[in-house]
Amino acid sequence: MGIRKDYRDLTDVERDRFVQALRHVKSTGIVDRFAQMHARHFSHGIHRSSHFLPWHREMLLRFERALQAFHPDITIPYWNSSVDRSTSGPLWSNDFLGQFNSAWNLRRSLGPKGPDPWLDLPTPQWVETNQGRGTYDVFWVELEHPIHNGPHNWVAGVMATAASPGDPVFYLHHCWIDMLWVKWQLAHPSAPFVPSRPDLGLDDPLMEWPDRTPADVLDHHALGYTYDIEVSAAQR
Repeated sequence: MGIRKDYRDLTDVERDRFVQALRHVKSTGIVDRFAQMHARHFSHGIHRSSHFLPWHREMLLRFERALQAFHPDITIPYWNSSVDRSTSGPLWSNDFLGQFNSAWNLRRSLGPKGPDPWLDLPTPQWVETNQGRGTYDVFWVELEHPIHNGPHNWVAGVMATAASPGDPVFYLHHCWIDMLWVKWQLAHPSAPFVPSRPDLGLDDPLMEWPDRTPADVLDHHALGYTYDIEVSAAQR
């Protein structure tokens, strides 16, 4: 089972392998196809709906599998933007994701864009408060806005558009969002999936993949991955 972990805990070999895989999937058109797919469905239920989290979990898994076709040991790392808030930290260095800004014409402009929460990075308190929500319908709404939305605008450029998967930091950001969902699921194992509309229920198809539903992705272990936070907890 693959272990997704904080990008800051990647070894040099893991970091370089991930970068090489990103270059590969860009060269084969996969990055652009995922960006176009996301843009195509942007306003059709993958955001502002109960399918927000399961849809992006499925997307992340499919992108991860594309990376693993380059090297089987790759897992997507995550960026915890509530604590890693520097505009010049290792995430943005030229030996990691910084190199893609000019190479892929991403037009990043790192930093807060205004006083509103969705224009800045989330705080640890927002994340902690969100983790304490008792029902899925309250949890996902707050996780999407402002916790998820803020980093898209903070990074800016392509990341702030409907084609945001064109920036590789999208995957590290959404990996963190998925990890937060995992943490919440583990803390609320009996909380049911609550649909935001009658056609966005547990057994309704995910946009783009009619054979996949939220029910298919609720158990991330069944999808073949875990998170470092789970491994650390099991070791205590």
